[in-house]
Amino acid sequence: MLVATLVAMLLGICSYESKGQIETMYSLYRFNPQIVTPAHVGSSEVSDITIINRRQWTGFEGAPVTFAASLNQKWGENKGIGVVALMDQAGPIKTTTISADFAYHIPLNDKWTMSGGIRGGFSNLTIQWSAIRLTHVGDDNFQEDISSGLKFNTGWGLRFSKGDGLFLSISQPRVLKYDFGAVSGGYKDVDYYYTMVGTKVRLGSQITLYPSAMVRVATDVPLSYDVNVNSHIRDRFDLGFSYRRADSYGIRLGFQATKNLYAGYVYELPISAISKVSTQTHEIALRFTFNKKSSLETK
Repeated sequence: MLVATLVAMLLGICSYESKGQIETMYSLYRFNPQIVTPAHVGSSEVSDITIINRRQWTGFEGAPVTFAASLNQKWGENKGIGVVALMDQAGPIKTTTISADFAYHIPLNDKWTMSGGIRGGFSNLTIQWSAIRLTHVGDDNFQEDISSGLKFNTGWGLRFSKGDGLFLSISQPRVLKYDFGAVSGGYKDVDYYYTMVGTKVRLGSQITLYPSAMVRVATDVPLSYDVNVNSHIRDRFDLGFSYRRADSYGIRLGFQATKNLYAGYVYELPISAISKVSTQTHEIALRFTFNKKSSLETK
C-alpha cells in the first residue's frame, strides 16, 4: 500500500513535469528564444553564450530544477549556428539533451525578414528509483534505475521579424516522440508547439517597453501561455512582470553589468495548487556577448 501511494504521488507531482520539462519550462524565453526555436540563431549582429538556472517550487523536495546553456553564432550574412544543452531534474526523473541548430535568414523586403531553423540532437532520460527513500526497503520495483539510452530527435522553427522589433515565431523543438516504457508507459515525449509574439515600444529616450507572449500547445496537455512586459531603462536596467496561466506570476530584474555581460533574475509566486506547499521559484540568467556594437537587441 505504501509503495502504491508513493508511486501515485510521484506520478501526480512529476508526470506533467516529465513531459513538459523535456522541452524545459522557463520564464526568460525572450531573453533566450533559442531554447525553443532554432530559427533564432544568427538573427542579430552579436554572438552570445547564455546560461540559465531555474529552481522551481523551492522548499519542496523533488521540485523541478532546470539548467540550460546555449551558444548562438552568426555565420556569414544570412546564416546562424548554435548549440543548446539542457538538463532537467524533477523528482527521480532526469532528462539531459544536447542539440545543434542551424538557421537561414531571408529578407522579404526592406522591413521584414523570414528565418527558418532546424535542430538535431540527442536526449537521455533516466529514472533514479534508487534515490527514493522508502519506509520499507526491498521492493524490487525501486531497486534498479532506468535509462532510455541516447535518443535522436529533431526540431524546427519559423520566425518573422521586423526592423522595429515586432516578431512572430512558431516552433516544435522535438518532433519525434518516444515511449520510455517506464511505469506502464507513463513517461512519454509530448509534441509541444510554441508560438511567440512580441514587439518594442519606445517611451522617450530613456525607457523602452518589450511586451511579449508565448503559447504552448500539446496533445492531451492543458493550454499554457505566458504574458510578459519588460522595461529597459537607461540602456542598463530591466524591470518586468510576468503571468503564466493558472500557474504563477512574477517579477523580473536585469542589469547590464558590462558591455559584454548581462545578468537577469526572475522571482515567481505560484497560484496553482502547489502554492500550499511551496511559495517561490527562482530563475537566474547570464549572457556573454561577442562582437557587440550596441545595447542588447532582445529583452
